[in-house]
Amino acid sequence: MGADESLAPGFLVAVPQLRDPNFHQSVVLLLQQGPEGTLGVVINRESMLLLRDLCRDHDIPYAGDPGKRVRQGGPVQPEQGLVIYGPEHEDPEGRSVVDGLHVSASTGTLTRLCTLSAGRFQCYAGYAGWGPGQLEREIHEGSWILRPADARLVLDSDPDEVWTRALRDIGLDPGAIVSGGVEA
Repeated sequence: MGADESLAPGFLVAVPQLRDPNFHQSVVLLLQQGPEGTLGVVINRESMLLLRDLCRDHDIPYAGDPGKRVRQGGPVQPEQGLVIYGPEHEDPEGRSVVDGLHVSASTGTLTRLCTLSAGRFQCYAGYAGWGPGQLEREIHEGSWILRPADARLVLDSDPDEVWTRALRDIGLDPGAIVSGGVEA
């Protein structure tokens, strides 16, 4: 990877040997990369918190799926919320990440999406972050597999199936990946 090539947007898929509990069998959507480092969201970790309860606690009306959970976006600033949503939801406070995905940290965006009875969006608490050069070192050490981002894996897939699908979609069998013990 050249100095002017960015990893974001794209997916990082943890190798099976990555034992860090924050990232074991995780898929991370990289949102931005720059001189200060890299920022992403773990897309396949559900928390115990129901989205309707989060909305109730913040006086946001909720009309969606009563069983929908907030997802754990990563270990950094777990009080920070992000919403990732499909292109069918136009929102003035969001920005496009890749074709088919938009992101916003606005409570206004969350409010607008939660008042819909149906909608393709996920709400995340926290994010993942790497200092300058840190993620590149982890990739070089074999902790992560890079692959293009896919809106279907973020918006339309069961979180328990995302990691396996992310690997199989690019022709890799999770059981066949061999690497040294990685602690990253």
